[in-house]
Amino acid sequence: MSTLPAGGAAGPVRLLSIPARHPYVDAVRPVDALAVRPRRTTGWEPDPALEPDGVGGEDGWGALTDVVHLHFGYDHCDAATLRAWTDAVHRAGVALVVTVHDLRNPHHDEPAAHDAALGVLVPAADAVLTLTPGAAAEIRARFGREATVVPHPALADPRRTEHVLTEVGLVLVPLKSLRRNVADPVEVLEAVAAGAARSGGRVRADLHPGVERDPRLQGLADLVRRAPVDVVRHERYDDDRLEAVVRRAHATVLPYRWGTHSGWLELARDLGTRVVAPSGGHHRDQSPDVLTYRYDEAHGLDAGSLADAVALACAQPPPPPLDPAWRDEQREWLRDQHARLYTRARAAARGAR
Repeated sequence: MSTLPAGGAAGPVRLLSIPARHPYVDAVRPVDALAVRPRRTTGWEPDPALEPDGVGGEDGWGALTDVVHLHFGYDHCDAATLRAWTDAVHRAGVALVVTVHDLRNPHHDEPAAHDAALGVLVPAADAVLTLTPGAAAEIRARFGREATVVPHPALADPRRTEHVLTEVGLVLVPLKSLRRNVADPVEVLEAVAAGAARSGGRVRADLHPGVERDPRLQGLADLVRRAPVDVVRHERYDDDRLEAVVRRAHATVLPYRWGTHSGWLELARDLGTRVVAPSGGHHRDQSPDVLTYRYDEAHGLDAGSLADAVALACAQPPPPPLDPAWRDEQREWLRDQHARLYTRARAAARGAR
């Protein structure tokens, strides 16, 4: 474990972010925060900082930390583990900040496990953040906590893809690894194709290798034969390739039956690609330019509303890319807001424990 200066009432906050690295986490982390890291992780490996036994004691990270900010990456932890972890964090005198990115976990078939996790984390947090007013209202109703709303930061700089021309009528559907909340991808693609065809457009559906035998894809080959749908199978793109693919599209459809917020939506906004998002969750709160269709966990897909939304997206010009200078200012504001919150949380934790 790295050695960091001893904490004091003033000075830079010693911050442990979970996960340690992620485009969102990197974007909001204050530049003067001192990063604490128990040990390096790779990829999506479970973060060792979430082990309750690793918080306290002489060798624990709690002695070197003022604030721990939990964003996501706790899917492997049940409620009992999280309760033991939050108790250990409190005993160590560390302030706990939680950003609620997901009120319904997109990777879980059923909501119970994530509901139980939030039922531990939200009440235990010294400060709660979320990304949209709608999510904040849901947190208030479910947990009685007031969440600070911090908008999603930029994920791409459109100046890097200025050379990429938009293909009018091209609708991108990122099926990728077929997350659990993509209930019936063929039904979604059929509706998207019907909408795109009204303006002579076409559909590109992206899939990652390894999902070809998923039973949800039965009927895909037949759809491709009779509708303007291209299926592109590819390994995960690097950032440059991904941004070029998104920027080329006129519109992109989020094919999700449940969820809360979307980083893909923000990527598309940055690059000037129209977003068609489901009614479930709080995607519409992320941007006034989002077109919505009816698709949620309770009622399923309204294919007609999806076709209509895609047709409208193709009939409208794509929005301009977000101004990168404005996004830069927003990122600095977000970092400042997080820095202020961390300082207040550190002071409150020291006063209460």
